[in-house]
Formats: sequence, structure tokens, C-alpha cells
Amino acid sequence: MNPFKLFDPSYLFDTRPGSEFMLFWPLLILFVAVFVGSFKVKMKDLADAMRWFSGLSLVWLFFRDQNIPYLGMRFWMILILLAAVAYAIWTWKKQHQKAEAKPVIDHHRQTMEKYLPKKKRR
Repeated sequence: MNPFKLFDPSYLFDTRPGSEFMLFWPLLILFVAVFVGSFKVKMKDLADAMRWFSGLSLVWLFFRDQNIPYLGMRFWMILILLAAVAYAIWTWKKQHQKAEAKPVIDHHRQTMEKYLPKKKRR
């Protein structure tokens, strides 16, 4: 396969990409493994995203295998992969911001405590 075909619009937006899809079984195994593996992930947001992206990919894989016009286009798989990468980058940045926000909360608490009433001495 020529990797430069991925940049050709006529290749990506072909309404009937053909029934000779060599990657059906490897992709099916991969997407099912991601879906099943999402139940072992501790982070709820990440697990939900893994289920959504693998579910969408499985639906696309079905449409691609059945050679359904417009729904089985190669463009949809590229779009799903780009959305997954964008979500991963957004989640990583969100986690990075949470780590930086902790000292700011402590500074706010120290500033607020000087205005709270003190304990009475006996």
C-alpha cells in the first residue's frame, strides 16, 4: 500500500471503497480488545472515551465490511483516529493543569485563614 494515498481526496472520499478489506480481522481484534480493556482502566473519563471510540470504530468496521455507500468511506476512520488523538491531547493537558492548580488552592486557603476567627485561649 502506498502511504501517500491517504492524502488523496479521491481515495479517502470514495463512496464504495471495495469489498477487499485486508485489515478487517486485525482491526476487529484491536477494537474489541480496546473495548474490553476499558473496563479495567481506573480513570472513568478515559474508560468512557475508550468505549466510545472503540464502539464507533466497530460500527465503522461493520459498514466498511458490508460496503455500505458513504458510511463505509475511509474518511470516517481517519476522522475517528484524529478525534481520539485530539481527545488524548486534551485529557493530557487537563491532567497537567490539575497538577499545577494544587499550590494555588493552598495559597488561597492561607490567605482566607487570616480572616477567620481564632480559637480562644484559656
